[in-house]
Amino acid sequence: MTTDTTTEGPLARIRVLDLATERAELAGRILAELGAEVLKVEPPGGAAARFLPPFATGEEGSAEGSLYWAAVGLGKQSVTLDINDARERLELKRLAATADVFIESCDPGVMARLGLGYEQLRPVNPAIIYVSVTPYGQDGPHALRPATELTVEAAGGLLGLQGDHDRPPVPVGYPQAAFHAGAQAAADIVIALNERERSGLGQHLDVSTQAAMVWTLMNATGYPPNTGGDPPRSGELRADPPLELAPGVAFPNIWKSKDGWVQASITLGGLGARTIGNLIKSVEAEGGLAPDRAGNGWSEWTDAIAPGEVPAETLIAARDEIEAYFARHTNEEIMRLAVDQKLLVAPIRTIAELIENPHLKVRDYWHEVGGRLHPGVAPRFSRTPMQLRRPAPRLGEHQALLDQAVPATARKPAATARSRAFEGLKVADFAWVGVGPLIAKALADHGATVVHVESSTRPDVLRLGPPFRDGVAGLDRSQFFANFNSSKRGLALNLALPEGRELAHRLIDWADVVVESFVPGVVDGLGFSYRHLAHKHPGLVMLSTCLCGQTGPDATYRGFGTQGSALAGIHGLTGWPDRPPAGTWGAYTDFIAPRYGVAAIAAAIFERNRSGLGQHIDLAQVEAAIHFIEPVVLEYTVNGKMRGPAGHTSDRACPHGVYPAAGTERYVAIATETDAQWRALAETADLGGVCPPESSLAKRMEHAPELDAALAEWCRIRDPWELVEKLTGAGVPAAVVARPSDLYNDPQLAHREFFVTCQHAEMGPTPYDGPVTRFSATPPSLHAAPVLGQHTAELLSEVLALDDDEIATYAASGVFT
Repeated sequence: MTTDTTTEGPLARIRVLDLATERAELAGRILAELGAEVLKVEPPGGAAARFLPPFATGEEGSAEGSLYWAAVGLGKQSVTLDINDARERLELKRLAATADVFIESCDPGVMARLGLGYEQLRPVNPAIIYVSVTPYGQDGPHALRPATELTVEAAGGLLGLQGDHDRPPVPVGYPQAAFHAGAQAAADIVIALNERERSGLGQHLDVSTQAAMVWTLMNATGYPPNTGGDPPRSGELRADPPLELAPGVAFPNIWKSKDGWVQASITLGGLGARTIGNLIKSVEAEGGLAPDRAGNGWSEWTDAIAPGEVPAETLIAARDEIEAYFARHTNEEIMRLAVDQKLLVAPIRTIAELIENPHLKVRDYWHEVGGRLHPGVAPRFSRTPMQLRRPAPRLGEHQALLDQAVPATARKPAATARSRAFEGLKVADFAWVGVGPLIAKALADHGATVVHVESSTRPDVLRLGPPFRDGVAGLDRSQFFANFNSSKRGLALNLALPEGRELAHRLIDWADVVVESFVPGVVDGLGFSYRHLAHKHPGLVMLSTCLCGQTGPDATYRGFGTQGSALAGIHGLTGWPDRPPAGTWGAYTDFIAPRYGVAAIAAAIFERNRSGLGQHIDLAQVEAAIHFIEPVVLEYTVNGKMRGPAGHTSDRACPHGVYPAAGTERYVAIATETDAQWRALAETADLGGVCPPESSLAKRMEHAPELDAALAEWCRIRDPWELVEKLTGAGVPAAVVARPSDLYNDPQLAHREFFVTCQHAEMGPTPYDGPVTRFSATPPSLHAAPVLGQHTAELLSEVLALDDDEIATYAASGVFT
């Protein structure tokens, strides 16, 4: 087993020139934590991120006072160059000649007009990986549309799925779009670095923030092509009443606890029934049940709900008793119950509860950097750890670096045609549900041979979840599963049998990479924990992922990304200030953690190509997700201010809202950050009588209620699509709040060929969500997800090298089920 840890990260000696605006600052931050040297190239007045709120009290507007910058600038080094000056552009080109990565997020065409586009820098440095992050991509009908966080979240579909159903939709309570795009860019950069190790050549990566947001919709994009409509309680049906557990009985998702709020997924089906059954048992143990219900067999009782054998009044009484139970207990007590009883229940943590959380303390998650408390690194590497190396730099703090000559690394161009980044890589995928499968899927889409192991005796939860092809349920008819598992090969293997574990070991011996998402401790029982495997397989890279990490008192907590959003503090920021938190849509953290996981596993593979050694990666999904609200965490630890649900308010833009337009449940998102954007909106919507066109952001915020009322009245009678064309044409950031069905008609997504139709063995031709990023030289390629065990026969002979007699012997044991 390899234990030679090093202070160098897996991307040591990689140099990054970071010219990103606030649209993609997180990319450089992640690369810096992975060990790269990230040189933040700023204009003389400082990067825009330095002037974004929140600010440390008393440092408002200062280049060093932004807590947003303190988060996204962590680990970087700052130099200033004026790229509008010809001489300083030459200096930047000199730096680019020796750099590995160049990140920019200007509007399309800006860098090319300055002579700093990819086509101009490629002759200077053929090995450079040049990354452009923009709201809609580098080209297409919407590429130059003005955009803000709110409008991109609307155009990507997430906004329309969130919020209370009797009010307009709400965004996530802290801006998320740039973080999704930045994390995606970081992951794709490391993928491209792996390809460059073979070819010696760089390429251009074109990242679309809109496409990144589409990937937060969980299973929603699967509904239109497979069922002919949008998900329940969305689109035109958004105002429908809540789904009922039984006729006439609905259970809430959010409940009041003694000291806050909890999220509880009380549904039918195995996991939901276990939750309600065990909750009722806990209520009974405290004497909280009415005498006529005490002593019932609660597992049998929950089985009787679906066929309607439980009277409505009994379910209502049970709901009231659960409500009283939660109200008697603190969030931490409820968390202990959830861990012990395997409940889909999670406290909706405040920022203060995150800081004081015992589990995070045991895992030594919080780290002081530059006198401020920051979330720690996620994921955790066993041998080449990510590190918080230095606080966000002062403006121009590292200017002396410009005088240092950096020798270029000689790279031999490819002699043959280039292939996808992970062609030849062998992956054993034991993960299920969301995060692990999405990480393995990224490797498969980029060329790896990924063998997905599952069994009909314990099918992946996603195979049981809608949408199903033509609305007909079946293990091989769920687009939810298929969308998360494209490009893989399917092996049916029952790991409950000794023969299954034996073959799993042979598969791991074949593999370069293992991905697993069992509850911590399960792999020990199966005999393939990393410490056992690394003895005979020192080059193995293994990633283990679960909500709370592999160690600590909450390690065995079982939940999904919905609970992850609650535990990470994101749920509690989303909703209306005068109501309980509404929370994020679906399993939200399942679309944050994979971006970190792909970056991590690609970095470990990259490092292994040089050292020959593998390592173990512990990806705690909650820990990764906390980074997406890090400025809010700093606002609490530095200023003592704790945020709650934000509604439509913003500290960056005004007006900033979601306004009803003509049509059933149709909305338009409008947000003006700059004075120029406000002037354009004031003139277009005739708002000058409410607030003068020359008003500053602070002045507009004083009139926010009146502006919202006037805009709501102005939008109400207008066609949303025509309205957005009018506003964006005038320079106002706006977007129709897209439904999943709208995305298939979106001209920008169509231009990027985002949806990819694959021929599935059971479902036939079906659209899949496609790549967020365009790779100019080695693009990912998708093929359909496997039906359960689809490739078992060929994998047994081709990968596990079994002869016919061995296959027959194993088959007789029932292992291939």
